[in-house]
Amino acid sequence: MNEFRFGILGPGRIANKFAQSIPFSEHGVLQAVGSTNLFRSKEFAVKYQIPRAFDSYEDLLKSGEVDAVYIATTNQLHFSVSTLALEMGVPVLCEKPLTLSFDETRKLTDLSKTRQVFLMEGMWSLFLPHIRQTLKWIEDGKIGELVHVQADFGFQAMAELDSRIFNPDLGGGVTKDIGVYPISLFLKLLGPFSQIQKIGSRSKSGVDDHVLFQGFSESGASFQGMVSFKAKTNVEANIYGTKGKIRLGSQWLRPVSAVLETDSEVIEYHPEVSGFGFQYEVNEVCRCIRLGKIESDFWPHKNSIQVAEYIQTIERF
Repeated sequence: MNEFRFGILGPGRIANKFAQSIPFSEHGVLQAVGSTNLFRSKEFAVKYQIPRAFDSYEDLLKSGEVDAVYIATTNQLHFSVSTLALEMGVPVLCEKPLTLSFDETRKLTDLSKTRQVFLMEGMWSLFLPHIRQTLKWIEDGKIGELVHVQADFGFQAMAELDSRIFNPDLGGGVTKDIGVYPISLFLKLLGPFSQIQKIGSRSKSGVDDHVLFQGFSESGASFQGMVSFKAKTNVEANIYGTKGKIRLGSQWLRPVSAVLETDSEVIEYHPEVSGFGFQYEVNEVCRCIRLGKIESDFWPHKNSIQVAEYIQTIERF
């Protein structure tokens, strides 16, 4: 099958991880990179041997040289750059969070449907092999009915108070930046939430920097999450059912292992993953677009809308 050409908009830190992962995808290749700074574009292009470098997002989008774009700008630009791409008919994979609000997320997904152009939020961790295996174990009834899911993600960032993650104008805050990981995991495993309780603290800049949240899903299972810019946590996730449990390896949102434990068996799943793991979401984008879809069945628009709603709710403590 022919190569699938990606353009990167915003050659920053996360774009480097994407670029290093895409060679391990099934069909994805890097064709172009765009930035508002031509030097940055050219530097990134040389680093990853990308054929074309542009000094504006619009010029890359109208070039006709890419099959889709990966939007890796800072959070506050996700909505405007994704809107520009969709209006120009270019399929979009946008780094999480898709936008900074429920309303913007709804507008963006509506635009995707109106224009009939593919759009997917880059919830890359959910596409990783150990998460897929976990979902299969659950679907096969290995741990019975789901009862509770717990996940945390925290690191010490207080020395970086001048960074984007503490800047409200750049979409900073712990819930938007990393809370999206446990929230999306809970939603994928349990379905929509029916109740959310939350407590937290705020940094000097006013954004949330340490948050605990819990609640119930509509299915009746409970969830409990903690995210922090103050403390380095174990970054663990545990899934409990009526017949057993699944333990995800430390740093569960990255390519790690999963262990299934029941009274009758213990199964350890240790996949070998090259790169940072972004190749699995790349595979999904290629597959969907070539099938003529405008959204992913695995992570559809409605999930992004729900995550945006839950983020907004949790931030209001």
